[in-house]
Amino acid sequence: MRVLLVEDDAALVKALVDGLATASFAVDHARTAERALELMGLAPYDLLILDLGLPGMAGLALTRKLRERQDTIPILMLTARATVPDRVAGLDAGADDYLTKPFALSELLARVRALLRRGTVVSGTVLRVGDLELDPARFEVRRGDTVVSLTAKEFAILEYLMRHSGELVTRSALLESCWDESYEGISNLVDVHVSRVRRKLDVSGRPPLLHTIRGAGFILGERAG
Repeated sequence: MRVLLVEDDAALVKALVDGLATASFAVDHARTAERALELMGLAPYDLLILDLGLPGMAGLALTRKLRERQDTIPILMLTARATVPDRVAGLDAGADDYLTKPFALSELLARVRALLRRGTVVSGTVLRVGDLELDPARFEVRRGDTVVSLTAKEFAILEYLMRHSGELVTRSALLESCWDESYEGISNLVDVHVSRVRRKLDVSGRPPLLHTIRGAGFILGERAG
């Protein structure tokens, strides 16, 4: 697996490159977002580890740019900013996961492995709910004739919801299934991601499929309300 690390702290870069290499990842490094875009134009990457505070273009701006051009690469955002609004801003921009500095290398590696597992689906039956189709093997989602571009995290959320279509899915169930941990202190983490999925599924002229049941969770289905 090939990882692109975008970080300007030299000491942290050395520790992360060494740690990722020891864990059998191939790692390229960029000090700026602008250089990261150049490297991504030259070779494919399986994962982006991105610092929020960068010289020049900020990490949030790079994340938005990638998502605007429909790039679904999993993004793990690193930052020293630990407040909930800062975390939500990163997730809402399109990041798949968020790690606050300082952190243990073992935790970063665990999150990297989790994101890569979700971004690499080798088999599975095509799931259908109404005119919505999700193909796990092709990592492809369609609403009628419209291709829906999702990040790895959004894809994992939608796949879970589709496998439980017509059922009430709680926020806790999504956290346990799609994040591997409780994420205490970020109560609206699921809502941020589900809202992004809903916006992408809301194709003009077609009825909504993803519904929020206030105080309970979510239901995916044609007649849910």
